[in-house]
Amino acid sequence: MMSLNFFFDFTDYRLKQILHYDHQPRFVLLLLTLLLFSSFTFVQAQTIDAEVDFFPMPTPDNKPYYVCDRITLKLEVTHPVGSQVDIYPLEEQWGDFEVIGQSDWETVTNGNGSATTGKEIIVSLFEPGQYQTPSLIVEHTKPDGSTEELGAPVIRLKIDSVLVEGDTELRDIKEQATLPVPPIWPLVLAAVTVTLLVLGTVVGGGLWLYHRWRQQGLVTELPLPVIDARPPEVIAYAELDRIEALDLPASGQFKEHYSLVTDCLRRYIEGRFQIPALDRTTSELQDAFRRSTASREVVRSFMSLFRESDLVKFARFIPDRADAYQLLQWAREIVRLTTPVLEPSIETTESNPEPEVEVLR
Repeated sequence: MMSLNFFFDFTDYRLKQILHYDHQPRFVLLLLTLLLFSSFTFVQAQTIDAEVDFFPMPTPDNKPYYVCDRITLKLEVTHPVGSQVDIYPLEEQWGDFEVIGQSDWETVTNGNGSATTGKEIIVSLFEPGQYQTPSLIVEHTKPDGSTEELGAPVIRLKIDSVLVEGDTELRDIKEQATLPVPPIWPLVLAAVTVTLLVLGTVVGGGLWLYHRWRQQGLVTELPLPVIDARPPEVIAYAELDRIEALDLPASGQFKEHYSLVTDCLRRYIEGRFQIPALDRTTSELQDAFRRSTASREVVRSFMSLFRESDLVKFARFIPDRADAYQLLQWAREIVRLTTPVLEPSIETTESNPEPEVEVLR
């Protein structure tokens, strides 16, 4: 400001000298300098900077604000295009104001290289009087990444009472309103009807079942669950033979083929190692194997087959038909390697000697 005042004082002084001494060329040169400086000042004034405007939305017919009215406050920030404006949501109690609602930010691009970002804040007051909004800070992030805090203008509001001024007369409390009681007989009739229907259904169903039982002469018993007492390896070999007889790879049903083989081995694991395997993933089954007495070679054999099968079942990998047939032999080999070999004891051999064979002549 000091430099501008000095410039204008000096310019005024030089104008007086030029006009007094009638220096026409110097006057024209000084006039051009003033025009250039004014243009530079005007361009600087046109530089877009962030500005905050905060004002209440007008009410219908410009009516005053009353207690408990919903007052809409409009917050608008004009800023350069490319910058960002942010404000944290207000708390429910904002000074004397109670915040009822807040809208999201909405940004509208103007035609002069600027943008306007605004939001609405709905507040209410519950006592008459003069009020002003608390401090409201807006954070402005410039296009170069730097930030600045901008303060919103303070809004002053006058809240009037809904009571008429001078009306101090006390009035009697109105009597309690009498509401008509609907008749209850339709409800009773509906309840009785529903009860009779339910009883009729139960009795009718019981009579029908009793009549059917009398006709059959006995009560049908549920079948007992079948328990396969065969050794795990025998069950596994039989299932693998059944899968081989289906010949699913020949019709391109590789996923079904691999699923049947892995399910067979999982049931074999449950029977051989007493490890729940059907409902576990490959990783979970590997962790369960580590806590068992199974050797590393056994675990590695099972996991290699399961991981290759997972590619077909879950990753949509299509194997060769020869590999699909080879899977059965691989499974049989794992079952053979994990089947314990029972060696005959010495006592059993001595107690059961081989019978002598009599040669007929």
